[in-house]
Amino acid sequence: MGKADIHIHTVYSDGSGTVEEMLRKSISEGFDTIAITDHNEIEGAGKAKELAVRWGLNIDVIIGEEITTSDGHVVGLFLKDRIRPLLTAEATVDEIHRQGGLAVAVHPFSVWLKLFKCGGVGALVESLQFDAIETVNGSPTEGFSNAFTQKFNTKLRLAGVGGSDAHTPEAIGQGYTVFPGRGSAMLYSAIRNKAVQAQSGRSDGKALWDFLVKYLWGKMALYGPKGGAIDQMAAS
Repeated sequence: MGKADIHIHTVYSDGSGTVEEMLRKSISEGFDTIAITDHNEIEGAGKAKELAVRWGLNIDVIIGEEITTSDGHVVGLFLKDRIRPLLTAEATVDEIHRQGGLAVAVHPFSVWLKLFKCGGVGALVESLQFDAIETVNGSPTEGFSNAFTQKFNTKLRLAGVGGSDAHTPEAIGQGYTVFPGRGSAMLYSAIRNKAVQAQSGRSDGKALWDFLVKYLWGKMALYGPKGGAIDQMAAS
């Protein structure tokens, strides 16, 4: 079985870890596949993919992006180009598919993340053409919303995936996805065929401390009271 963490942030958005640090930690945690999903940015993902190839690392890197839509956050996997923020969720999902990628409804029912303007799409997950739903988000705050999402997906029956939502190296692996085979091509096929399983990783004090000190501070710096960084990226 393959092991993938498909929700990772770096210093290219609001993470504290460099691309190199996130790659090293992912390998040490036994992942054969990861997705770098910086907020409204794919440059870090492209660098991670290039370094993994150049250094001959035994890990596949998927180019992803956590996109701020007007309806909530959506992750695109297997992207070719950056998708600009503040489109509707429907338009964003359509653009992900136009690029041949997969659309994931991440933390769709998180109440906590809405406080930082990082909430998911909520009940829209039922009406839009998502390929997967994040039933395990590794953030320490998301236990309740994970349980609700898992129950919600029993009727929706989308591919249920897991990701750490790591903003620090220590948080990698707090949530992950297992699938038949190894590597990004097999993961793509497994998601399309709903042959994936979301898993929770071990939570420890260091990851929680880093979350509180670095992750939340990064959120406040990136979005601020008026979401200024998002407004600037949307204009580009």
